Amino acid sequence: MKHRSTAVAGLAVAASLVLAGCTGGGASTPSGGDGEIGGEITFQTWSLKNDKFTPYFEGVVAAFEKEHPGTKVKWIDQPGDGYEDKILQQAESGELPDVINLPPEYAYSLASADQLLDLGGASKVIDDYVAGGVAAYQYDGVEGSFAFPWYLGTELNYWNKALLAKGGVTEAPKDFDETLDAAEKLAAAGVPMFSSVPSPKTLQIVGASPDIFKDGEFVFNTPEAAKIVDRYAELYKAGAITAEALQGAGTANSNINIFNTGGVAWTTAGPNYIDKDVAVNAPNLLPDVDVTNGFGNPPLFVQGISVSKNSKNSATALAFAEFVTNTENQIAFVKLAAGFFPGTIAANADPSVFAEAPVNELQGTATTLAAAQMADAKQTGAPQYTEAMETYAKQQIALAITGEISGQEALDKAVEYAQQNLVG
Repeated sequence: MKHRSTAVAGLAVAASLVLAGCTGGGASTPSGGDGEIGGEITFQTWSLKNDKFTPYFEGVVAAFEKEHPGTKVKWIDQPGDGYEDKILQQAESGELPDVINLPPEYAYSLASADQLLDLGGASKVIDDYVAGGVAAYQYDGVEGSFAFPWYLGTELNYWNKALLAKGGVTEAPKDFDETLDAAEKLAAAGVPMFSSVPSPKTLQIVGASPDIFKDGEFVFNTPEAAKIVDRYAELYKAGAITAEALQGAGTANSNINIFNTGGVAWTTAGPNYIDKDVAVNAPNLLPDVDVTNGFGNPPLFVQGISVSKNSKNSATALAFAEFVTNTENQIAFVKLAAGFFPGTIAANADPSVFAEAPVNELQGTATTLAAAQMADAKQTGAPQYTEAMETYAKQQIALAITGEISGQEALDKAVEYAQQNLVG
C-alpha cells in the first residue's frame, strides 16, 4: 500500500473534546460472518479515549460481552496525530484490528489493498444506515461497502436578513442560482455576499460537477462548473466578494468569522452554529440570522466502523461492528457529542431524542433541518483528491475570479495537476 497524504475532517478529534457521560447497551443480532460468535477481538478507535468518553465504550463492550458469553472485546485507542500511518503499519504487518474506526479516506487505502470486509455482502442490516454514509465507503474501482456509518456531520446555510434586505432580497435564497442573483443585487447596494471562493467541492455540492473523480480520471472541469467560476468573476468586479476571499483563497473559518462581524450576508456552518457560536460570539447578530438547508447535495462528514477482512473471529467482529453502530448505541453516542448525528436512518427520525435542548428557537430549527437533510447529504471530493489538489484548484479559481484566466482554464489546470499527482 502506498501512503497517501490526505486531509481528513477531524471529526474524531473534535468529538473527543465534547463527549461526556456514560451509556451502553443495545441489543444485537449478528447478521452474517463466518463461524460462531465467540473468542477475542480487538476494537480500535481514533482519539476517543479520555476521562469523559471512556465510560461509554466500557459500557458498550460490557453489554456486548454479556449478550454473547464467551466473547472478549479488547478496546484500544490511537492518538489523533499519525493515525493514517499507524493503520497502514498495522495492515502491512498483519496486525490490523478486527473492528476499526476509519474515515472514508483511510478506509479507501485499506479497501484498495483488500484489507477490509465487504459489509454490503456480509451484513443483512447495511440498508439500515444513512445512504450517503454508506456511499462514502464505496469507491470507484473497488467493489464493496467498507464501513457502517457511525457519526456524521453536515452544513447548513446561514443568512444575515438585514444585509439581504439592503439589497432588496426579502427571503433567503432557495438554491445556489438564487444566491448568485441575490449577490448581484446586494453588490449594487454595497453589500458583499461571499468571503470565500468556490472550490471543486463547492461545485460538486451545487451540482455543477457531480463527480470529482470517475473511472480513473479527475472530471470536475465541466462547462457548468466553469460557468459558475466565470459568474464569480463578474460578481467580484461588482463588489459581491470580499478581498479576504482571495487571500489564501479563503477558508471556511474566515467565512464564518466575517459573517459573525456582519461583513457578509451568507455563510455555511454546522447545525450547532446558533447556540455554540452566534449566541456566544455575536449575540447582537442573532435576531438577524436565518437558516436554511444546504444547497443541492449538502456535504456529509462521516466517521465509520470497518471490519478487517482477515479477522480470525469474523462473525464476532461483524456482530460487534453492527452492535456498536446500531440505533440505540448511535443515539447514546451522539447525545454526548453536540452537533453530530447518528449513522442509522431510524436514529435520525427524531433529533429531539439525541440533540441538546436548544437555547434559541433558531437552533431547534437548524437541528431539525440538519437531521432531515441527512437523507440527501453526500460526502464531497473523492479519496483520490488530496488537500494539495484542493489548494491548487482554489488558487487557479482565484486567478479566474480576478480575471487573469477564464474559469475553464482554471479548472482545466486544476484537473491536469490532480491527474499528474494521482497516487495509484
